[in-house]
Amino acid sequence: MTNPDDRPDTASVPPATTLAEARAAVVGNRYLLFEESFSLFDAAGGFRPTFTWPALIFDVLWFIYRRMYLEAALAFLGVMVLMSLGAALVSGNVGLVLFMGFGFRLALAVTGRWLYWKAVDRRLEQAMRRYPDDPDRALAWLKLKGGVDSLAVILIFVVQLVIGFWLGSIKAGV
Repeated sequence: MTNPDDRPDTASVPPATTLAEARAAVVGNRYLLFEESFSLFDAAGGFRPTFTWPALIFDVLWFIYRRMYLEAALAFLGVMVLMSLGAALVSGNVGLVLFMGFGFRLALAVTGRWLYWKAVDRRLEQAMRRYPDDPDRALAWLKLKGGVDSLAVILIFVVQLVIGFWLGSIKAGV
């Protein structure tokens, strides 16, 4: 049974759970990796710099894997804008373009956990709007809609390979 004092004073948490339990339902098995930074953001009331290696290494794919599709689309758009700016403004200086790309990835790595915290809390609000009087169904929905999306990452890899081979065959004149 949940102690009422353990529940946060927020309308975005299913009433039968603690905030940590509801977030764990969204995050999945790896919640302990995020719990400390989520507590840091809660205490600060917002952003505090943290760091996550997967966001640095995999950038957009990490957002997709974590089911942060809006953030993935915005990160992809950011990459496209940087590439366009790099091509237009910095012709011939590949080092500067690479530096800009690394800087963008570093920004994603520093803000990644915070963006995930916001995405998780958005999902909690969705659950409460969807099932305001049924906390058990809200928690079940959070578990269903949360976790990770390995299939999407695999599909993106396959699409990238197909596009790469297609562009390679065009370049080779096949």
